[in-house]
Amino acid sequence: MGQTYQVVVTARADQSLESIVDYLNQTASEEIAEKVRIGIVTEIRKLAAMPQKNPLLRGVDNLLITYRRVLKWSYRIIYTIEEEDLMVLVVEIDHSNRNPAELEKALI
Repeated sequence: MGQTYQVVVTARADQSLESIVDYLNQTASEEIAEKVRIGIVTEIRKLAAMPQKNPLLRGVDNLLITYRRVLKWSYRIIYTIEEEDLMVLVVEIDHSNRNPAELEKALI
């Protein structure tokens, strides 16, 4: 059986998730906002097992850090893997239509 990784959500990613939920509460409904929150949190928890299975994040270039992403509906969970510590670090959660150049600035 594979190793289990510790999953850590940064303050930035947590704030992004709260912003998404707040936006959906205002523009859709509380039910939809809660469904999206639960769906994203569930996907984040799944990263504890085999986080390498998800593709690299294209359009964000950094020689020091490799970013990966997992999609849940139209939302992108962006993370890095620290193999030596068996840790997954979720660094951002955003809408998949976000401009990669804007995202690159935010992640650097």
